[in-house]
Amino acid sequence: MRLGKTTILHFGTQVLTSVSGFAATFVIAYLLGAEGLGSYSIIVAIGFFWLGIPANAVSTAVRKRMSEGERVREYFSAGFAINVAGGVLLGALVLLASRVLQATLPQSEREFVAILSTHPLAIAGLVVGGVVLRSSMAGLDGQKRVAASGGLQAIERTGRTMLQVVVLLLGLGVAGLAFGHAVSLLVVGLAGLALVRVRPTIPPLSLVRDLLGFARYAWMGALRSRVFGWMDTIVLSFFVTASLIGIYEAAWGLASLLGMVSGSISRTLFPEVSDLSTDRNYERIKHYLDEGLVFAGVFVIPGLLGVAVIGGRVLAFYRPEFAKGAEILMILIAAYGADVYASQFVSVINAVDEPKVAYRINLAFVTINVVLNVVLVWQFGWYGAAVATAVASWFRAVGGYWSLRRIIGDLSVPTREIAFEGLAALLMVAVLVPLHGRAPSGRLWTLLLVLAGAGVYVTALLAVSTRVRTKATGLVPVL
Repeated sequence: MRLGKTTILHFGTQVLTSVSGFAATFVIAYLLGAEGLGSYSIIVAIGFFWLGIPANAVSTAVRKRMSEGERVREYFSAGFAINVAGGVLLGALVLLASRVLQATLPQSEREFVAILSTHPLAIAGLVVGGVVLRSSMAGLDGQKRVAASGGLQAIERTGRTMLQVVVLLLGLGVAGLAFGHAVSLLVVGLAGLALVRVRPTIPPLSLVRDLLGFARYAWMGALRSRVFGWMDTIVLSFFVTASLIGIYEAAWGLASLLGMVSGSISRTLFPEVSDLSTDRNYERIKHYLDEGLVFAGVFVIPGLLGVAVIGGRVLAFYRPEFAKGAEILMILIAAYGADVYASQFVSVINAVDEPKVAYRINLAFVTINVVLNVVLVWQFGWYGAAVATAVASWFRAVGGYWSLRRIIGDLSVPTREIAFEGLAALLMVAVLVPLHGRAPSGRLWTLLLVLAGAGVYVTALLAVSTRVRTKATGLVPVL
């Protein structure tokens, strides 16, 4: 029950984070349009996500080693030092690359090149701020304080949203948005370091090498998450306009909302499974995984069927021009449908200290995604980007399942509960279809349709699934 409480608490912080993110996206899209949202997304993709891969890999190694409960001070200190040094170096390289691009390609028509050459300080700031925040969150996760880590993330996202609204009202545009993002990361990251109950120390070189050795494989997992969420953006920036990228990112943001539960589950289970793996308690690990798989797709399954009915209306909530991304939204939710299960498998693989296996799975995903993105975007535009992500995600899910079976033995997938989730989603669609045909246009009616669909789904799922109902009612007194 303790893990259930932790997961619920972390999920609550993720709901706050996602609501804040949706509010920020809505304000940006409403005031700057799809083009402004697209330009800002490219800056974030470069500075926070792509150039944050090394820090994310080291943070994964720190989380793993700290969760084992030995030499915690040294591992955290070593990881923080590595991340800061890498962040400063990458920030300097961004400024240098901008100077080179300004001298050689001053008026490039490629969105990627134009953004990198005109916003180097904002990108460098995102790199450094991201390093500090990721390091503090890794320290909290390694101490099994996942709810505190999620709270830190929620505070950062909420604060960033408020700051960005002020920036937009002051008319500072895309550059102001990016700088506000960087400042939010840095301030909350520094505050988070104070929450990590570890006094810094000078680590021995052997621990530094150990972290880098784990990170050598973990970086592929970090790259995988960036490819999953942001390869589309980078490739699209070479082929389509910022306006289409903005619509694509709005669709991606909505799809990511549906994966919140899975992220909370994997973040909660990782340190627990890591601890159990030291004694090779595989039966208990399988039990935790089975519980995680029951709830991993609890939002994605109804989300996929729901957007098939009202996807265009939901995207038009931003501005009418965004409605053209309805089919993109469906494909991206299908991609998330695979990712929520794949992430559970690969997270457990890492937690039982098999980073080489996770590395190979993620390498295959990255290779498939990159190749398909370039080829399909070139041939089919933004539809190609969404399809590439979906195909690679399903490949990762299958590969993660079979690889984990070879490590810990037979796995029981809760197909009965997943089928119940699908049945409840179908009942939701049966209600949504006639309502959608009669509901007037407008944001209020769209919101009411979403709430009605969610209400029907939750009610139906609790009615048909004894396991979900028992787990849900069991958590109520805990909360």
